[in-house]
Amino acid sequence: MPMTPLPLLDGLLSPADLRKFTAAELAQIAQEIRFRIKEVVSATGGHLASNLGTVELTLALHRVFDFSSDRLLWDVGHQAYPHKLVTGRAATFDTNRQQGGVSGFPDPQESPYDLAKVGHSSTAISTGVGVAEGYRRLGQKRWTVVVVGDGALTGGMAFEGLINAGQLKSKLLVVLNDNGNFIDAPVGSLHTHLDRIRSGRMFQYLRERFKEVLKRVPRGERFSRLAKHMELAAERLITPGYIFEDLGFKYFGPVDGHSITAVEEAMRRVSHLNGPIMLHVMTTKGEGWEPSEADPLKFHGPKGFNVETGIFAPKTSIARQTYSAVFADEMVQIATEDERVVAITAAMPSGTALKTFAQTFPDRMYDVGICEQHSFGFAEGLAIAGLRPVLAHYSTFAQRGFDQLFQEVVVQRNLGIVITFDRAGLVGEDGETHQGLYDISWSRTLPGLAILAPKDGAELRAMLRWAHSERCHPERRLAGYCIRYPKDEIPDISWAAAAEPIRLGRAEVLAHGQAEGAGAVPLMIWAYGSCVKTCHEALQLLGPAASAVTLVNARFAKPIDLTLLIELSKRHARILTVEDHALMGGFGSALAEAACDAGISLPITRMGVRDQLIPHASREQQLAAEGLDPAGVLRRVIDLLGLQVKTIPFPRTG
Repeated sequence: MPMTPLPLLDGLLSPADLRKFTAAELAQIAQEIRFRIKEVVSATGGHLASNLGTVELTLALHRVFDFSSDRLLWDVGHQAYPHKLVTGRAATFDTNRQQGGVSGFPDPQESPYDLAKVGHSSTAISTGVGVAEGYRRLGQKRWTVVVVGDGALTGGMAFEGLINAGQLKSKLLVVLNDNGNFIDAPVGSLHTHLDRIRSGRMFQYLRERFKEVLKRVPRGERFSRLAKHMELAAERLITPGYIFEDLGFKYFGPVDGHSITAVEEAMRRVSHLNGPIMLHVMTTKGEGWEPSEADPLKFHGPKGFNVETGIFAPKTSIARQTYSAVFADEMVQIATEDERVVAITAAMPSGTALKTFAQTFPDRMYDVGICEQHSFGFAEGLAIAGLRPVLAHYSTFAQRGFDQLFQEVVVQRNLGIVITFDRAGLVGEDGETHQGLYDISWSRTLPGLAILAPKDGAELRAMLRWAHSERCHPERRLAGYCIRYPKDEIPDISWAAAAEPIRLGRAEVLAHGQAEGAGAVPLMIWAYGSCVKTCHEALQLLGPAASAVTLVNARFAKPIDLTLLIELSKRHARILTVEDHALMGGFGSALAEAACDAGISLPITRMGVRDQLIPHASREQQLAAEGLDPAGVLRRVIDLLGLQVKTIPFPRTG
């Protein structure tokens, strides 16, 4: 896309040039950065409000520190667009999150100014502690700076890093970008504590005045110890950063994060001290543009808005309902019927669509913040108490709670917790850090779990109801029921036969292949989840030759429908599995293991995602690149059937 010329930003050769700018030029480049971010995000999508809030902070960081030698980490990485723009990527920023273009997160493959790829939250302090300690041991005097914002400090790993940093005393500066927000509304007692800090200028005054009074206390032996205890108590009562000082940090702030001068002065002062240091900076999410300031959630990850007014362009077509929306709608229906049903998510009520549930049942919706591990333990406790929790995660975030899934769910044997993996499979523009490609492989190794995936919206509703019904019967209840679905719209397909009821470990046959003469049916396809639609469309393209193919909707990755697999294997020549998941350890592996154990000797071909990181692009482009679109499946079916391409009635394309 053509970008509007911006004189200062376009002429910036390196971050060092920022140190030559006057105050007026800094104000101008801040405006240019905000405009470029709005302009590009409106066209290509991406994170907006979080980045508008870090502009002045970014400029101050690059003016005080030299990050060609010092090191900078962002947590979470979706607030680093201004950093990208001043470190040589302004000219290509129009490719942000596009195939082959700039990543939406820091990426060392793009720039030496990006130290690590940071897509998940609450991780960078731990990395920063390691980097700082490594430089200390090597005798290198460099600063390691970690910018923590958008609720990242609520994650348990962030506090593990803080504790370790306080112990090691490394040269580490943690900049707390306190914008009072996560993606959704902030939750938790730490946010309440930071809120007090944000409004606590009087604390600074009272702290100093109280210390002065204590100095006037008579220095007699009787009062000496009392004075020390009183000063310590005053420190704890009045100092807003005592929680960080108790962890071994020197705390400074709060500082106005939209004043370049104030942030610079604070950074220059602390840069002469020994670490670890916590600098508390207050910013506004969406700063500098009224629409995003007024509604930072709406403008967290927007696309297609007017860069002047913030008004979104009308949709050119009627969008179908998403899997997330169907999940939320069915949750409301089930909860209406059963007052024991509660919902849990980890800082993703909007992404998982549970805001709908929260509006109907506000006292039965729990957002535990960016604490995926805790969410599994919390769900365990609710289930033990007699409630019926449904835990909704993105697939990529759920894997952070793998140990808790085992210890707090599986080992308890029959809690019956329903767990949904939203954004399962290829996720599109967020890329490598957010792909939901591994949940089958790590969850199916654990006993006592049923693992399902729906082919459409109706089946998602049926699976949710089946799982809820099963867990209401103690004699049938499992440890957990894992249901995965993609970041996609519900397919609009009229299946040839009525859907069979959901039963544990039972698949359904959607199309029965026919053999020529007395021979075997050439091919059966076992498709899982969203790939059922893909395979159905591929067979439609195949035309009359599709009569030689059986299509099975697997429904379960665990347990595999071994009864049907054995039955069909007696009259088929080979098997093809198709899944939107990593091949290693996925559904195809599960079926191949089951076939091997059952003594089935048919050749098995598996289609899925290759064993490498998948970069950012649209979901459609990623599926096509992995051969998981209808055209890719069609090519594989043609090859397996041994057909000549010229015999296939491809539709005209031009």
